[in-house]
Amino acid sequence: MTYLLNGRWRRLVWAAVAVLLILSIVGCEPPSLDLVETQEIVVLWHGFSGEEARALEALADRFNDENPWDIVLITEYQTDIPGKLQGLQESRPDLVTTWARNLPVYVATGSVEPLPLTAPELRPTWNDLLPMAQALYEMDGVEYGAPLGLATYVLYYNADWVADLGYDVETAGWEDLRRTTCAASDPARGRVGLAVPARASTFLAFLAASGSQVMTPEGMFGFSDEPGQGAAALLKTILSGRCGAVYEDWRTGLEHLGRGATAMVVESSQHRAEVEAAVQAGRNFRLSLAPLPGPKGPGPSLWYGPGLMLVAPATGVPDPEHQRASRRVLAWFLSKEAQRYWGDVTTFVPVRKSVVSEVLTEAEQVPVANLDIQLWRLTLDAVTRETWAVWPAAADDITCRASLLRGLLAMQEEDADPRAYVETAVTACNIGAARSSSDP
Repeated sequence: MTYLLNGRWRRLVWAAVAVLLILSIVGCEPPSLDLVETQEIVVLWHGFSGEEARALEALADRFNDENPWDIVLITEYQTDIPGKLQGLQESRPDLVTTWARNLPVYVATGSVEPLPLTAPELRPTWNDLLPMAQALYEMDGVEYGAPLGLATYVLYYNADWVADLGYDVETAGWEDLRRTTCAASDPARGRVGLAVPARASTFLAFLAASGSQVMTPEGMFGFSDEPGQGAAALLKTILSGRCGAVYEDWRTGLEHLGRGATAMVVESSQHRAEVEAAVQAGRNFRLSLAPLPGPKGPGPSLWYGPGLMLVAPATGVPDPEHQRASRRVLAWFLSKEAQRYWGDVTTFVPVRKSVVSEVLTEAEQVPVANLDIQLWRLTLDAVTRETWAVWPAAADDITCRASLLRGLLAMQEEDADPRAYVETAVTACNIGAARSSSDP
């Protein structure tokens, strides 16, 4: 199998090939390459594009330039990594990037191995990870991967407008949200209090913010409990009462916020740059973000992010030194330097508690209007208050997502029964979870 070398190593390899060709033509004995043979080559497959791919390649170049262990890191873009790994017994990569939705397939097919958290390469780093980072790629009590970055769902809002309406994000609960969104709405003038993108993840974020037990300890969906029912009833009150609107294109909500036609927008923290751009192109008001409200105050935040996992060795006797090299690469991507760079280039929050704390300390003089600083403060606050949940891998099942989206859209109808839609969604998600765990 041919791998695409990145950055400096690609240039070095082609230069070496050229030298060897010239020496063979003129009849000279080629020099010994014994030094190269002592190096460990670690292969990483990724499915990133855009800023994530740019950040990964830049970090791989930096690793190859700076690591003291004679390790060469080769990165290669691949599609359908879970499917390709199932058919490979040789020439396997050593590391793969992933998202939560692929975790059950990797585990069921034995394509990845648990993280050896007691290994000296990983133990110090793991102890510094944010708790939602530690939990995101856990399955049946076993950690199979570590996120490269984190994101969550937040409430972006026109700070001046909602303040005039008496909305205090520090203490606001469901009744405050209902009252404020309805006070901000004026259908005759095209104003709406709350914009919600038509996505299954949005509904699940509201359910998590309610304090609902999204996943039970037995690994089943449980958001049809009383808090979850309350979240659905709140959404129905707001959406069917024309105090909020669901948009098929998420950009529409941002445009309305920017023009001052919407007071609040629910969206991922990944899109804060787009939100800021929409506001700057519109009325350019004071923009802020906050966690979604729960029944009596800020609710638990729902987190997700891309991860990195160790591939199980191909058939045969594992090479301890090579496995150690793979662990060193994984740990390096979680290092403070790598995490700070990753956070700067991408929209993800670094996964290290110390990194987030250090940046906030350095930014003590930064105005509170800075969305990045607000997001990182929200992150540490969620850790302190233990108000966080992680995106369940089984929630990406198509049956589950379709049922969640159907439930969200139904909340716009005056005669919709929130309880029935939530119970239907739980049933559909549990069916999908059972299918995904049994069918690799």
